[in-house]
Amino acid sequence: MMIYFDFNNEKILDSLKATLTRDNLGDLYIDLQKTPPKNIKTYFSISYFDHILSEEEYINEKFVCYSNITKSSSDSLIAEMNKVMNNFLRLYDFLFDLNDDFVYIDNNSSIIKTKNKDLYVRNVINGLKERPLCTLVFSNLKLMVEIGYDLTHHFYFVENTHFEKIKEMVLLNKLFII
Repeated sequence: MMIYFDFNNEKILDSLKATLTRDNLGDLYIDLQKTPPKNIKTYFSISYFDHILSEEEYINEKFVCYSNITKSSSDSLIAEMNKVMNNFLRLYDFLFDLNDDFVYIDNNSSIIKTKNKDLYVRNVINGLKERPLCTLVFSNLKLMVEIGYDLTHHFYFVENTHFEKIKEMVLLNKLFII
């Protein structure tokens, strides 16, 4: 079977906005370049830290991201990083399940629509490692998540229907809403 290149289809797959619009979900697209985005009902950030770090705190912190951990890091520091990453992964696992096992992923190289949990988890792990960062759209939850730098992620709700349930799960996983 010959595979053909289709420019129009490829252009759609290059843009999260175009992909969501094509799937009649254009209202879920949040233009993060506009301040503040117009269609969000609720916004918050979640973090491993309980507040936004000052420059001095940032410099003095044991780790602020995956790349701070090296082969020469102590076993206890590696164990602490594993715990933090797993707290985030449990939250993202919950979101995938709550969204009926489906997600849109913008991993800065392509737009992926998937029900494949392994593919989803791999993209989330890469996002947690900032290699590359990614944006997730949970269409049933009316939620867009931007996995951010320094163990801080941004949640944008187009509707508040699932806000309390998600907030509860954030706190249950020992993460902070800032």
